[in-house]
Amino acid sequence: MNKYVSLEYLNTFVTAAETGKLNITSELIFRTPSAVSTQIKKLEEQFDTELFIRSKNSLLLTKDGETLFKYAKDILELNGAVFSSLRNEDWTGNIVFGVPTDYAKMFLKHIYPELKNSFPSYHFSTICSRSRAIRHSMEKGTVSAAIVAMEPQFRDDRILWEEPLYWVSAKEYTIPQKTALPVALFADDCIVNTYTLYSLKHSSIDYEIVFTSTMSENIEEAVRSGLAVSLLPASSITADMDILPDSLLSSPLTLKVGFTCSDTLDESFCDAMFSIVKRGVAESGYQMSPTVNPLGNGSVSSNTYLQ
Repeated sequence: MNKYVSLEYLNTFVTAAETGKLNITSELIFRTPSAVSTQIKKLEEQFDTELFIRSKNSLLLTKDGETLFKYAKDILELNGAVFSSLRNEDWTGNIVFGVPTDYAKMFLKHIYPELKNSFPSYHFSTICSRSRAIRHSMEKGTVSAAIVAMEPQFRDDRILWEEPLYWVSAKEYTIPQKTALPVALFADDCIVNTYTLYSLKHSSIDYEIVFTSTMSENIEEAVRSGLAVSLLPASSITADMDILPDSLLSSPLTLKVGFTCSDTLDESFCDAMFSIVKRGVAESGYQMSPTVNPLGNGSVSSNTYLQ
């Protein structure tokens, strides 16, 4: 007896594999997180194998999951090609869009829907990761276009916005006088990690790294709780944080975020995508720059935007 796989479940599975996040997958396919979990579970029951290694914050493919992922992408592309052919549309292909995890919500709300509407003959999928990991994927040909943190060696990036970086603490935080300054640090290979270590190296302060995480929200929570101070982009600073005075710690560097596109894509298509991305960023008001106040002289406003 022939067995058949639900295309809807396969699409859910592929999206979950590409994002590695249950909550982001649910937003992309317009299903609740519990519905996403149920669909994945049904696939695992049908194939009688585990497809993901599940942790609190991520989904990682198992060996069998990697095998299914390869076939599932081909099946979904063929499905799209059939519909396009019968509707006399030109099937253009797949576009894999890389997005830094910290900007996923902005991308999903303000950019992704417009990309799909503007280019109906393309199948868009999204991968969320760190900028440097996304660039490695582009080098391997597995990512087509991306939002990334800009670095000097990548000269073809097109700038979307630029924001300052500030050393921040919890409100009314007391700087330790006789012990090392506790620091929260991004744990993976990202540009804010590099900038943080650069800033610390060029200061005369005694510090100790007491908290590390790959997730921005975890770093921010470590700051709010008073556990540590950290270097954060302006857009991540909230009203329950204070900016440390430059006399203690400062960062001369800024975070530039840009758009990059694979050389294999048509230039006019890249131009069109860039316009959509830039418009989405502007609509989101994501380029936030807080009003700078030294420690103890008031709170940080999150309603002032870079122009």
